[in-house]
Amino acid sequence: MVELRGLVCALTTPFRDDQSLDLDAYRRLVDVVIDDGIEAIVIAGCTGEPWALGDEERWAMFETAVDQAGNRVPVVAGCGAMVPAASITHAQRAKDAGCDAIMVHPPYYTMPSLTEVYGFYKQILAASELPMMIYNIPSRTGIHMTAELVDSLADEAGVIALKESSKDWLVLSEMIRRAKDRINVLVGYADTLGLAGMTEGAVGVVEALLPPLIGPAYRRFVDAGVAGDRETAVPLQAEFARRQAELRIGSFPAPLKAALNMMGRPGGRPRDPIQPLDAERSESVREVLLSMGLVAAEPARRAG
Repeated sequence: MVELRGLVCALTTPFRDDQSLDLDAYRRLVDVVIDDGIEAIVIAGCTGEPWALGDEERWAMFETAVDQAGNRVPVVAGCGAMVPAASITHAQRAKDAGCDAIMVHPPYYTMPSLTEVYGFYKQILAASELPMMIYNIPSRTGIHMTAELVDSLADEAGVIALKESSKDWLVLSEMIRRAKDRINVLVGYADTLGLAGMTEGAVGVVEALLPPLIGPAYRRFVDAGVAGDRETAVPLQAEFARRQAELRIGSFPAPLKAALNMMGRPGGRPRDPIQPLDAERSESVREVLLSMGLVAAEPARRAG
């Protein structure tokens, strides 16, 4: 069974200017992050704008990512949905495409009880042949998974990992302590909480903003964090925390896509309702990238 650990990157979904899905750009993005040292990729997670994807588009992305990755890294299919039947269908298509695992968050908008959330996961686990990474992200779902719930789900044979993205250190810490003996815990919002989580026992991170921009540096950070090399990891964590704050411009993932485009990497535009950054905000992103040495300064214009 696949093991998810180290530096896992949740990929954006490139759209053309007419907002159509650009699978050729997606192939190039898969190559870019793998070449930069990413150890697994997540398809159609929150960063991938799954709310804006049709089912056929999502499934085409599963197939494209698997084909392009070519067994170089594990491919995790985002299979979150509002009802278990939809997640089960996504999971089946992920298996058919050759994905290595699925990632499932609690059903958004419906606001089920935690008992009902447990039942939601149990139904998907019973029907899916792929191992699952649980995804706790209350800011997106409105569901605050508890350590008790994760502890119970960790007993299920099909659950292999947890992406913990509550942004709450007390929640993250308790989930690591209670579940790390059975599943791999990976830290979301790792630009600020990654080192703390890895010190507690997390075996890696799932991150979206900085890894596709500075993959080698982020890989050094994660390797150091897992190995307990604080001398290396502490200054990198401080740098990443500062840079993610500087790049939180506009509606995510618009700033990340703008940054990728500026670096000559496949970003594309967001899909409605998320809008591309305007000229002022784009310039702010460029200034951050310039200070990081990721883009060249534009030549000064001659007077007259």
